Amino acid sequence: MDKIEQFMEEALVGLKPDSTVTDAAKTMLEKKVGALFISDGSKFLGIVTSVDFSHKVLAKELDPAKTKIASIMAQPLISLDRNQTMKEAYRCMHQHNIRHLAVTENEEVVGVLSVKDFANYYYHEVENEALD
Repeated sequence: MDKIEQFMEEALVGLKPDSTVTDAAKTMLEKKVGALFISDGSKFLGIVTSVDFSHKVLAKELDPAKTKIASIMAQPLISLDRNQTMKEAYRCMHQHNIRHLAVTENEEVVGVLSVKDFANYYYHEVENEALD
């Protein structure tokens, strides 16, 4: 059974809660990521995605240069252990209607799994079926 750890991204990108939405958007563009983890320095508090920008900032006509990401972040983090299966990850993401899932090991966030990672998972599945 394919485990989350085989497909997750281990490089986490984060910002402080008092960063602005503009700061977050620039960081996401620079780092080429679709989500940022919000951290107070000792632990992760929540997550902000590009979808949050459109739904929680632009649609509400908030000023991205003044809006703090702490006010729009999703919290608490929804997570699964890195040893759980991709099928469990899919069910969790579908149930919570999310596109990014925090991945943990011993209750510490060690990675992120996104819908993009499912493309790699399904490609892997197709390749394995072709070899059978």
